Amino acid sequence: MELTESFILAVLGLVGGGGSACLVYFLKSRCKTIKCCCIECEREVIPNVTANIHNASTTRSNSVV
Repeated sequence: MELTESFILAVLGLVGGGGSACLVYFLKSRCKTIKCCCIECEREVIPNVTANIHNASTTRSNSVV
């Protein structure tokens, strides 16, 4: 197999995409300690806060000027 510039770019893209997928997993995880291959991350988890949204009743007036 010949190492061309396009092959090297494709491999770098695949490695970068895989690394990005792992980082997104770390960010969305609710675990305090994450271990993946040779990477270990211990962090303080932000509490899951749900917002209370009140539906304010609005009055609509259809007036013709």
